[in-house]
Amino acid sequence: MDGESLDGEDYASVHLATQSLTPRYFGTLTLNARLEGWAEFVTDVEDGFDSMWAWQFDNDATHRDWLHDAWPILTERVRRVRQPELDALDERFRAATAPMTPFGTSPSEMAEQTRWWRFRYPLRVTGDPDAELPARWSPPPVHIE
Repeated sequence: MDGESLDGEDYASVHLATQSLTPRYFGTLTLNARLEGWAEFVTDVEDGFDSMWAWQFDNDATHRDWLHDAWPILTERVRRVRQPELDALDERFRAATAPMTPFGTSPSEMAEQTRWWRFRYPLRVTGDPDAELPARWSPPPVHIE
């Protein structure tokens, strides 16, 4: 964490985020666990998302939702220390996904979405090449072996 020491207030903000978001996200996971979960999902998408789990893709993005909701609860120092890691993961996710344009929304409107990760789909998939994919994944992702 760039050698910057966190203090009791910082740790208390992480604890508060964990506790206050638990009811909404059905599980007590720490900031570290949520960042690790987001990193694992990003890696899965980069490697080619398994088409068997296509209908679970949105559920897998909940780690990013949690991070979005936790960020304002965290102290400025925690955000400053962890922001580069989150930014790098977000950039990797953008590079491995394509934007959706649901229900006639323009690309510029989509770019303004607060939860932008909810409006993207994987560029590459693995698994059964005949598996049905969500219609919003258009054009269809490239199937890789």
